[in-house]
Amino acid sequence: MEQIIVRMNEVTKRIGSRTIIDKLTLDIPLGEVFGFLGPNGSGKTTTIRMMVGLMKLTSGEINIDGHSITKEYEKAIRHVGAIVENPEMYKYLSGYRNLIHYARMIPGITSHRVKEVVQLVGLEARIHDKVKTYSLGMRQRLGVAQALLHKPKLLILDEPTNGLDPAGIRELRDYLRRLAKEEGIAVFVSSHLLSEMELMCDRVAIIQNGKLIDVRAIQGQKDEIVQTRRILEVEDADAAVSTLAASEQPAEKLAPNLITILANKETTAEANAILVKAGLKVYGIREDVKSLEDQFLEVTGGERIG
Repeated sequence: MEQIIVRMNEVTKRIGSRTIIDKLTLDIPLGEVFGFLGPNGSGKTTTIRMMVGLMKLTSGEINIDGHSITKEYEKAIRHVGAIVENPEMYKYLSGYRNLIHYARMIPGITSHRVKEVVQLVGLEARIHDKVKTYSLGMRQRLGVAQALLHKPKLLILDEPTNGLDPAGIRELRDYLRRLAKEEGIAVFVSSHLLSEMELMCDRVAIIQNGKLIDVRAIQGQKDEIVQTRRILEVEDADAAVSTLAASEQPAEKLAPNLITILANKETTAEANAILVKAGLKVYGIREDVKSLEDQFLEVTGGERIG
């Protein structure tokens, strides 16, 4: 059973007569990279600022590890590491000195923990070099190391791939996925890069005009879906549809040699066996998986992202 680290209940933010966030209710589990996706001005950064206490809620509640961000701020924020916008570093100091400087502000962080996070983000070879010599990707990883020093249960990253080249994006993506799985923490990522969210996240929440539109499983969660749309390439679509209908397995013709069924793994195998037994050739079976871009455009009515 999944453990929920963040519970947002009817979170609302109004500024004057404008409603920026409208009754947002969302659960974020441990051990996953959870994406937050929406068009420009949809309320992504406002939500993150409320999560870390930089902006007050108008109404509703955000609980982190069972503690209210409005009523028990110190207890709630103790479990959070965050990078909102770009990580701020002293460029004339080494990466290691930056981490030591930050560690002094938080009680209980040992030099062993500093070495541990350096290893976690893969900066061992360059940690004693000055930050001004780091690439943007390395600075992002140093920022993540800083956010992880106090062993948070939740890591919040606002547009972490901004300005990174493709290699830097891949590096950060692979690291965040490993971090969620191996350390068991929740990684909450806001981004406008659809293709990256698809590769990085286990689930994605889609927000539009301050309202939660949908939560979609992306990776690792597909087995939870009992039935999905499957496309079968067959010799004769009409014959395949009528053969399956006779066995109480509804099917729909897409093209002269393509049919679609709504089935899980087991019933897909059964449908295949029925067709083969009836002497109908089946050339291939594939899941009709929509890309995140298709899903996004479907639920937001084609609104641009950014």
